Amino acid sequence: MWILAVDGGGSKTLARLTNTSTGQHWQQQAGPASLTNDFSLALSNINLLSASLCQQAGIDSRQVVAVMGLAGAGNPQQHQQACQQLARHYARFLLTTDAKTSLYGANLGQPVLVVALGTGSVAMRLLADGAEQQVGGWGFNIGDEGGGAWLGKQAVRELLWQVDSLAGIKSPLLQAVAQQIGDDATVLLPWLKTASPNDYATLAPLVFNYAGRCEVADKLLLRHSAAVHQLLYSAREQFELPVVLLGGLADTTAPLLNTECHTLLQPPRGSALDGAFILATQLTNSLPLSGNGDDK
Repeated sequence: MWILAVDGGGSKTLARLTNTSTGQHWQQQAGPASLTNDFSLALSNINLLSASLCQQAGIDSRQVVAVMGLAGAGNPQQHQQACQQLARHYARFLLTTDAKTSLYGANLGQPVLVVALGTGSVAMRLLADGAEQQVGGWGFNIGDEGGGAWLGKQAVRELLWQVDSLAGIKSPLLQAVAQQIGDDATVLLPWLKTASPNDYATLAPLVFNYAGRCEVADKLLLRHSAAVHQLLYSAREQFELPVVLLGGLADTTAPLLNTECHTLLQPPRGSALDGAFILATQLTNSLPLSGNGDDK
């Protein structure tokens, strides 16, 4: 059996094709595959990866069971549209969120709470009885607190305050941000009009880089850690679950968390690609993979 596992987020997409009979696998990376941020680009990148991997393996995609975890797949309309365009290429197909595939990969299908901090943010728990619950992940416009795009937006907002001030841009962090996006209205307004979540997320590492050297950076990191704490505690509730931090901001965020959180943390046992593979192996011999779900 051939399994295609796909992990698509706001910054990049990973795909792995596995021959379950031999264990041989092929893996590639492409650009973003967030259905919310850019639906057409997401499908283009997925199709590009799938075609390339199938060509390497010397097979047709219609021989493949595909499980894809994509940002924005919890939106019912986007979910349906993506299924209509993708499912016909595969023998069997399941579309779910990248949060769910990360959830199943983090503790290799065992109970866990995952807090994913990438371009966006989301938490999801898996209980021993198989029950799942997602918290957060509502998207850049209204949520994703603690994610890279959210943190970058906080930095830009602080920059605009200093651009408008008599003193000008005094913060070392904001001077660095201004070097990337501009320091006056003639440059900033066009950037703000077209900036994507990914554009904001590229500014987030600057906030961490200036920690301890800039009051604004320290203030933003306090705001960031408070957002992550709220997401973690809101999702864990009364359940005794280990916590796994995932995503590009996981390693830099972990030291900012309080002592109680640190006692709950464990390293991930697998990746979102592993989670997609687990879901494929669990479901391929059961009911047809409809791809329907109620996650956000």
